[in-house]
Amino acid sequence: MAIGMNDSGDANGNADVPGAGLPTPAEHFGFELGADRRLADWEEIAGYFWRLDAASDRVRTLEIGKSTEGNPFLMAIISSPDNIANLDAHRETQRRLADPRLVSDGGEAARLMARAKAVVAVGCSIHATEAGATQMSPLLAHRLAAGNDDDALRILDDAILLLLPSLNPDGLGKVKAWYEASLGKKYEGIMPPFLYQKYTGHDNNRDWFMFTQRETRLVLERCLNAWHPHILLDMHQTRPNGSRMILPPFVDPTGPNVDPIITAQIAMLGTAMAADMAAEGKAGVAVNAVYDAYSPNRTYQHYHAGVRLLSEAAGARIATPVKLRAQDLRSDRGETPALATWNHPLPWEGGEWRLRDIVDYDLSAAMSCLWHAARLRQTLVGNFYRVGKNALADADPPYAFVVPTAQHDAYAAAELLGTLRAGLVEVHEAAAPFSADGQRFAAGSRVILRGQPYWAYAKTLMEQSQYPDLRVGEGGPPKQPYDVTAHCLPLQMGVNAYAVKSRFAADLRLLGDDEARSAAFAARPELRGRGAKTGVAPHFKANAGAGQVNPADLDAAAYVVPTESNASARLVNRLLDAGVEISRASRAFTAGGASYGAGAFAARGGAALRDAIAGMGGASNASREDAMLLNALGAMPDGAGLRRLRMPCVGVYKSHIPAVDEGWTRFVLEEYGFRYESLSDADIRAGGLHERFDAIALPHQRPAHMSKGHGDYYHPAYIGGLGDEGAAELRRFAELGGALVTWDGSARYAMRHLGLKVRNVVADMKRADFYAPGSLLAVLLDTNHPIAYGMPSLTAVMFYDSPAFDIREGRVVGKYPLRNPLFSGLLIGPEKLYGRTALALIPVGKGEVTLMGFRPHFRAQARGTYKLLFNALYAAAWDRGGDGSDGAG
Repeated sequence: MAIGMNDSGDANGNADVPGAGLPTPAEHFGFELGADRRLADWEEIAGYFWRLDAASDRVRTLEIGKSTEGNPFLMAIISSPDNIANLDAHRETQRRLADPRLVSDGGEAARLMARAKAVVAVGCSIHATEAGATQMSPLLAHRLAAGNDDDALRILDDAILLLLPSLNPDGLGKVKAWYEASLGKKYEGIMPPFLYQKYTGHDNNRDWFMFTQRETRLVLERCLNAWHPHILLDMHQTRPNGSRMILPPFVDPTGPNVDPIITAQIAMLGTAMAADMAAEGKAGVAVNAVYDAYSPNRTYQHYHAGVRLLSEAAGARIATPVKLRAQDLRSDRGETPALATWNHPLPWEGGEWRLRDIVDYDLSAAMSCLWHAARLRQTLVGNFYRVGKNALADADPPYAFVVPTAQHDAYAAAELLGTLRAGLVEVHEAAAPFSADGQRFAAGSRVILRGQPYWAYAKTLMEQSQYPDLRVGEGGPPKQPYDVTAHCLPLQMGVNAYAVKSRFAADLRLLGDDEARSAAFAARPELRGRGAKTGVAPHFKANAGAGQVNPADLDAAAYVVPTESNASARLVNRLLDAGVEISRASRAFTAGGASYGAGAFAARGGAALRDAIAGMGGASNASREDAMLLNALGAMPDGAGLRRLRMPCVGVYKSHIPAVDEGWTRFVLEEYGFRYESLSDADIRAGGLHERFDAIALPHQRPAHMSKGHGDYYHPAYIGGLGDEGAAELRRFAELGGALVTWDGSARYAMRHLGLKVRNVVADMKRADFYAPGSLLAVLLDTNHPIAYGMPSLTAVMFYDSPAFDIREGRVVGKYPLRNPLFSGLLIGPEKLYGRTALALIPVGKGEVTLMGFRPHFRAQARGTYKLLFNALYAAAWDRGGDGSDGAG
C-alpha cells in the first residue's frame, strides 16, 4: 500500500474534487509540522480540527469535555460522508455486537456484522514531551479528509477513525513554553522541571482501570465505552538511542485472562504494520521487544474485545534533532537496535534524528494500522463478536465474586464497585440472604457474575494474580516487568471480597450505576474485634427526592465519626475547615450503644456543624454519603482520651526533578481535603520550617534526585537538590517537634541523610536473591498506635523495589509476618522479609520521622493504606500534652 502523503484535488484545482478546498496543515500553521525547533500549540491544533469540521463532510470534530486545567479536549471522527451521516447507527451496531446477549439468534448477528465498520481509535502523545504524535495528527486528518486515492477511500469506506489529537493538552502547552524558553541554551530540549500532567505526570497512562483523572474518564466514557473500538493505537516515544520504532507483538507475559484471539490479532496487526514500514524503507522498526501486556493499567481494550497497539518511536530532544552514530545505539531489555534480527530486520545506521522523522514514522504507522483495519474489517468485526460470545460461555470457576455488606470500609467497597462499573462490569445485588461455598451472605451483598461480556476484566481486577517467574536465560536473573505485577483491587483497597468456586443460587437484581457505586448498602463500618454494633443509623437523613440534608436533624450535642473509613478524613477535614470543634479519641470507647475504636473523631454539635453538613446537601452524592458517617450523641464521649485536633499544616516536597509520586500525593491530599503547601529545594534550605508546618511529607523519589537534583547541564534556576543544607533543615524541623513523613525512596533518603539508626535489610541484594517489582505484600500492624488507627491488623501494601528496615531505636508499627508475605504479584526471596519492619517511627529530638517501606497511596489505587498517610498528618496536629485524659471541654 502507499502509506505516505499524497496531493489532493486534481491538476486544475477542481473544487468538486473532495478535499480540494481544504486548508493544508502548512497553510494553517505557517510551517511544516515536524520542522526543527517548532511545535504547534494546542490552540492552533484544535483550530485546525475545527476548520476541517467546517470544511469537510468526512470530519466531525467534537469537544468531549475539558481537561484537568480547563483546556478543550477534542475527538475528531473521520470516515466517509455516508458513515459520518450515520454515526448514531454505527455506534448502535457496535453496542449490540459488543454484547452478544443483545443479538437474537438467526441472521441478526450476520446482518450487524455485514454493516459494521472497523472502528479504530488513535490516541496521541499522552506524555506531552513525546510530542511527535500530536504534531502528526493534523497531517493524518488532512491525509484522509483530502485523499482521493484507493488507500484513503478504502479506509474511509470501511473504517471509522476516532482521532484523539492530544491526550494531554495541558501538558502540550507547558512543554511548548518550556521548550521555547530553552532554545539556544545548553539545556535546549531537555526534560522540563515539572510534571506535564498536573497530578500524574508520566503515570497518566497508568490510570486505565482506576480512572481517577479527568482526561482518562473523558476517553473512557466518550470514546472507548461509547464506541467499543476494535483497535486502539496508543502512540508514544521512547529513548533516542534505541530502535527507531517498537511495535507489537508484546513480549511475555500477557494477561492470563485475555482471550487468545486478542493476543493473536495484536501480533498480526503489529507485524503487518512493521512490514509496511520496512517496505517503505523506514529502518529501525522492531517488534516483540521491551514492552509486555500484563498489567490492566495499560491494556483496557484487551479486556473489552479489542486490541491495544502500542507504538514507541525513538525520541529527540523534544523538537531539537539528535545526532547518533551506529555505535551510540544501546540495547534495552532484549531490544537490539544495532543488529538485524527476525524482529528487527532493517537496522538504522545512525545519523540525525529529527522531530520530522518521528512525525513521518508515526504517520506511516497510523496509516498502516488504518489500512489493515479496513482490509480486515470482516475479520476484526467477526472476532470482536466472537470474543464477546466466548466471555458468555460456561467455563471453569470462579463463578462469581461477592462483595459482602460487612466491610471494614464500606466507602472503599463502593469505590471498588464504581471502578468496575466504569469498566462496564455488571454488578448485582442480593435481594435475600444466600449461601455459596458454604458461606452465608446477607441480603444487599454485591455479586459480580461470570457469564457477562467483561467478566475477564472483572476477574483480572478482583483476583490475586501470581506473576510468572521469567528468567534471563537458564538460571539467570528475573526479567524486569514493564509495570507492576499486582493489581488486585480488593487487596489494594482493603475490601473483603470472595471468589465463589461452586455453583450457587441467589435472588439477584441488576444494579444501575448509581446503585452499584453507593456506600449505602453498608453505611456502617464493621469495627472488628471490638464488639461493635453495626447498622446504627446516622442522626441525619437526606430529604426524599431532593437529596438535601435536613438541618432540623442536626441538633445533637455531639457526633462521633468512626475512623475506619477513608471517607472519615474527608468529612473531618470539611468540618475543620468550617470551624467545627473536632477531637480524636486516644482510647476505644462505647457511646450511644455502639463501640468505637481508638482514633474515632468526636465533633461538637452546634451552628458550625449544622451549616457545614447542610451545605453538603447540594454537593455530590459522595459528600452526602460521607456525612452519613455522623453518629449522634447526647454529649462528647467520656473515657475516650479525647485530644483536640486541628487541620494539620502540611508541606509537600517538590523536587525540580519531577517525581510522579509527588503529583499523586497532591492529588490524594486534595481529594480528601487536606491543606498543603509545595516546598522546593530552596524553600527547605531557607529554614524556619517548624514555624510554618506541623508535618512535611517527602514523596517517594530516588534519594540521589532529592539530595543532588539537576547538575550544571540544566537551567540555572533549577540546579541542585536539597544538599547538606536542606538535610540539616529537615532534621532541625524534626528536632523542634515536627513530623517528617517518608515512604519508599524518601525513607531511604531519610535514613541516609538524616543520620537515622536504621538499616535497609534488602539494600544491594541481587535480583536473583530478592525481587518484588510492584507486588502486594502482607503487613501486620499495631492498631493501637495513632499511625495505624482505623486500620485492620493485617493489611496489604504496595512494595515496589522498596526498603525493609532493621530498627535500632524507635517504634515499630508494622512488620512482615514470619511466613511468605506475598498476596499478589511476584516475590523472589520472601524469607528476606520475615519479621522485618515495614513501618516505624524514629524519634529525632522532640519530633519524629515516619518511615514507610511501601507506597501508601500508590497511583491513587492503594486505598487500603491511605489512612497510614492521613494518620501521620493528623498525629502532627493534635494535642500531645497531658496524660491522655479527656481534653475537649
